[in-house]
Amino acid sequence: MKLFPLRPRIFPFVLALALAAISCSSVGAEEPPKTIFAHYMGCYPTGYGPTETHWQNQATEMKHDSANFLAANGGRIVNWPLVPQNRRLTPAQDAELEIRRAIRGGIDGFAVDAWAGRDQAKAVLDELFAAAERIGKPFALTVCLDPACHEKRDTGNHIDTYTETIRWLLERHGQSPHLARRDGKPLIFGYGSNGIIFDPAFRALPETPEKWARVAEAYHQVEKNVGQPLFFHFCFDNLGSKPPEIRQQAAAWAGKEFGAVGGFLGNGWDDDEATIAAIKSGGAEWSQPLFFQYNNKAGSLIVEPGTDKLRKAWKKARDTDATLLQFVTWNDYGEDTVLAPGYSTNYTILSLNRYLSDWWKQGREPQVDKDQLHLIFRRSINGAEAFPFHTRRRVDGVLEIASILTSPGRITVPGYNLTYEAPAGLSVRQVPLQTGEVSATLSRDGQDVLSVTAPEKVTDHPFREDNSMVCFSSNFLDEWRTDFGDTPPLLYSEYGDIDGDGLPNWFEMYYFGKFPDLSTATAAQPGDDPDGDGRTNLEEWQDRTNPLTAERPYEPGYVWDMSSITENSLSFNPDRDSHERDVWFYFYKHGDAGKIAHDGHYTRMPSSWQDVPYAGKMAHLSPPQDPEGIPYKYLHGWIAHRQASDGRWQMIMRPRANAAVIVGWKSPVDGKVSVSLDVAEVNGADPLILELSRNEESAPLHTESIPAGSTAQIASGTIEVKKGDFLYLVADANPRSDSPFAMVENLRVKLETLND
Repeated sequence: MKLFPLRPRIFPFVLALALAAISCSSVGAEEPPKTIFAHYMGCYPTGYGPTETHWQNQATEMKHDSANFLAANGGRIVNWPLVPQNRRLTPAQDAELEIRRAIRGGIDGFAVDAWAGRDQAKAVLDELFAAAERIGKPFALTVCLDPACHEKRDTGNHIDTYTETIRWLLERHGQSPHLARRDGKPLIFGYGSNGIIFDPAFRALPETPEKWARVAEAYHQVEKNVGQPLFFHFCFDNLGSKPPEIRQQAAAWAGKEFGAVGGFLGNGWDDDEATIAAIKSGGAEWSQPLFFQYNNKAGSLIVEPGTDKLRKAWKKARDTDATLLQFVTWNDYGEDTVLAPGYSTNYTILSLNRYLSDWWKQGREPQVDKDQLHLIFRRSINGAEAFPFHTRRRVDGVLEIASILTSPGRITVPGYNLTYEAPAGLSVRQVPLQTGEVSATLSRDGQDVLSVTAPEKVTDHPFREDNSMVCFSSNFLDEWRTDFGDTPPLLYSEYGDIDGDGLPNWFEMYYFGKFPDLSTATAAQPGDDPDGDGRTNLEEWQDRTNPLTAERPYEPGYVWDMSSITENSLSFNPDRDSHERDVWFYFYKHGDAGKIAHDGHYTRMPSSWQDVPYAGKMAHLSPPQDPEGIPYKYLHGWIAHRQASDGRWQMIMRPRANAAVIVGWKSPVDGKVSVSLDVAEVNGADPLILELSRNEESAPLHTESIPAGSTAQIASGTIEVKKGDFLYLVADANPRSDSPFAMVENLRVKLETLND
C-alpha cells in the first residue's frame, strides 16, 4: 500500500484559473479575494528530520529530576505530529501529507518561516513546491521573513539578508504557478516586521513617524534590490503593544506603506477598532491575527476555555472584513500552536477551521452534508497536582462539546448529567471537567445516529503540567484513512489504560518503556515492586510516588532548606524536597492597602520564570491585573532569587501596596517543626511586615515590622503540624508605601520530632 496515493491531476488550464484566485491576483478587482495561509515552520516537518529525531530522543531527554528546566517540566513538546508511530516519512511523502491536510482544513497556502531550520527549511520549501506540482490542486507557497532567523550583520539591518532570501525564492520558484502572489506581485509575509532594523540605537529611539519611515525605506530598498514589485504583509505586533495614540498613528503609517497589515498573536491590540480602521484607511488589507492557543513551555501561555479563542478570532475576521490571513501556526510543535493534526488535537482543530474558513469566505454559515461531534478538554481536572514532573503554571479548563450538524439534534454527554438540543450548523456547549471517560452521542427522533468517545481520559493524577487542549472527533477515522489508508489508527492516550491493568499508559511508558511510544504502555505489572520498598506499582501510582526509588522516611533533624532550590538552579511552583515531596509553594493575595487579610486563603502565583531581568532568577510573579477585575493600583509583586556580590543567594520578597506575597511550606509529616530565617536587608523607604502563620489561623505565630535599611533574625518556637498543614511566610507592604522589599536568607524548616 502506498502511504499517500496520488490523486489524478486536474487539467492545467483549470489549475491555472484556480491558482489565479488563491495566488491572489486581484488586479482590477473591487475586493481582493479572501485568502488564508498557515505559517509553516521548516524546522518541524511532520515525519522526518528534527521532529522525528526529537520524538525518538524524548525518552532519554525528558526526566523529572533533570537539571534542565524544560526536561524537568515534562518536555518542550506535548502535541507531536499525528503520524503512525515509529514510521519515518520521506520528505516527498511528508510534503504531500502536509498540503493535502491543509487543503482539507480550508488553508490556501503555506508561508514558510525564513529560515527557522536554516538550510533544512529551504529544502522543505523545495519539497512543498514539488509536492504542490504533483498534487495538481490550487495551493500557494511563499516565505515569512523572520528577523530572528536571519544573520545579523554589521549593517544593523536585514536589508541584504532579506534581499538574499527573496532572490533565492524567486530564482528557484519564481516561475511556479504555486508561488503566492497578491495584486500580481510575489506575496511576502512578515514576522516582527519592524525588526528589519535591529541596530540597538535605532530600536531605543521613541516611536515617531521619522523612525517608522526608516523601516519603510528599508523595505523599499529590499524591493529595489530584488528588482521587481513585492507585496509585503507587515506584522504589526511590536507596534501594536504601544499606547493607543502611538499605535493608531503607526497603524495609519503602516496602512499606507504596505500591502497588508496584521499580526501573529495580536496581544489585545487587534481589539482596537480605531487601529484596524487606521490600517484600512491607508489602503492596506487588514489581516486579523489568528491562532487557537499558545503554549510555549519556555515562554508565554495564552489559552482560553475550549475553542473560545479560535472562534473569537474568526468572528473578528468576519466582522472587520479581513481579507488576507496567516494562521499561526501550521506546525510549531514547540509552542503548541499547531493547526496540523497532532497527538493531542487530532483532527478537531483542522475540521473546525475548515468550517470557520468557509464561513469567512462565503459570508454565511456553510451547509454541511455530514454530522460532526468534537470533544475538547484538558487532560486533568482543575487544581490537580502533577507528579513526577514539576509545574510552572496552571490554567483551569472545561469540557467543550462542539457540534457541526446537518439538522438539529439532541446531544447527550454521559457522566455529566447533560442532555441538550443542538441546532444545525456549529454549536458549542461547555461544562466543568470531571475525571474519567469523555464521550457524546447525537440522537434524532429517539434514535442514536452518531457517537464519539475520546481515547484520552481526564485524570486527577496528572504526571506533568499540560495547559493545552486535547481533542477527539467523530470524523477521526475518516480523516485518518484519508491520510494513511488501512494503517491501524494511532489513538494516543496518556491517561488511558491500554492493557487494562489499572496503570495509566504514561506510567508504564515513562518508568518502564519509551515515552511517548504507545507500544511500550504495557511494560509493567501492577503488582510488582521494582524498588523493593514493600509498595506495588499500583500503590506507587495511586500515592504519587516513584516506583523506581524506595520510599525513605523522614527523621528528626531533617531540614527543609530554601537554599537547596538555588543550588539546583531551578524553581517551580511547587518546589520539592529531597524525598520528592511538594513542600515549597508561592502565593499572592490582593486587597486594599494595609487591609490584606493574612488568613491562609491565598492564590497560587500564576507563572514561574527562570530569569526575569527586573525581578531576579527563579522568579514567581503575581499578576499585573486583578483576576476579579478590581482596579487596584499597585499590583504585580514577586518572589525571586539573586546572588549577592559575595556569592550568597538571597530570596527577594517584593510585595506591593495591594498585593501581599507569600511563601508556603506544606508539611509532609505529623510532628513538631521550627522555622528560622535571616532578613539581610529591607530596601525601600518604609518598613516591611513579615508574618509567620499556620493554615487559616487568625492569630499569627510571629509578626515583625522591619524598618527600611534594617536586618532581622526570625526564629519560631516549636510548631505542631499535621501532614498537609501549611506554614506561611507573608510579606506585606506598609499601607502608605509601595516601595519596600526584603532580602531573605537561610529560610529553613527543621523537623524537631515526629509523632508516633
